[in-house]
Amino acid sequence: MFSDYKKNNMTTSYNAILELLDELGDNLGPVTRRSHAIPAMTKLLATLHFLASGSFQHTVTICAGISQSSFCSVVSEVLNTMSRRMGRHIQFPCTRDALNATKHGFYAVAGFPRVIGAIDCTHVQLVPPSDREHVYRNRKHTHSLNVQVVCNSHGVITNVVAKYPGSAHDSFILRNSVLFSKLRDGEYGDGWILGNSITSFCFGKKPKTFCEHCYNAAHIRTRNIVERTFSVLKSWFHCLDRTGGALLYSPEKVAQIMVVCCILHNIAKCHGMEHDAMDVEESEDLPQVG
Repeated sequence: MFSDYKKNNMTTSYNAILELLDELGDNLGPVTRRSHAIPAMTKLLATLHFLASGSFQHTVTICAGISQSSFCSVVSEVLNTMSRRMGRHIQFPCTRDALNATKHGFYAVAGFPRVIGAIDCTHVQLVPPSDREHVYRNRKHTHSLNVQVVCNSHGVITNVVAKYPGSAHDSFILRNSVLFSKLRDGEYGDGWILGNSITSFCFGKKPKTFCEHCYNAAHIRTRNIVERTFSVLKSWFHCLDRTGGALLYSPEKVAQIMVVCCILHNIAKCHGMEHDAMDVEESEDLPQVG
């Protein structure tokens, strides 16, 4: 059974790559007629290998069979091409039907009503510019980009803000986002985004009533989806995980890498590719909101 699952998963991955190549192919084709021009498939696979493995460029160039200087150009070309398609692959629900479907999806998790997204921020380690080192130092005294992500109940990413340094507070990023403006202006009706700033009625104290316990439990279970989404994202793309070390690129390029990884994450979800991290639930008994 496991071998059949593995075979099906590999087939799905292959089909997803072919579909992506078909989408990007015209923009990644060789710009020269010379015989040693790098094929679009090689460009795509080399970039995917880098994002997934988090390996240094030298390691990837050996596997891809291209020079390190060529690889730098290849990565930039693929990242630029894919990031221009962000609006196609990362979409926040905006129609009434899409919003209602999103609410129903979240309500089915733990009975929390009117949720149209689970939100949180995650840090991506980088080597900061020497003249702005202090700006990228986060509260854990490492250097990073602080990235805001919103997902739906299935772990599909619906909104990304990847432009703020590690010192920026999560609430600052939210309040300066287009999403916040639309929520404030009532563009999404009675829907709300579930974050960690309203974790409990008791603000960290132990709930005293059954209703408070139900609220806290439902909140934790519903919002936990975005935490699991981060786990999946960084498991699929080791370049984003701090265990792989800091990314040796400019903050702008790191932001682009994050966006492209989110696009690839959604493409994988669209093709039915799942990760064990999405199956992990809170161990606490979580009653429904009545």
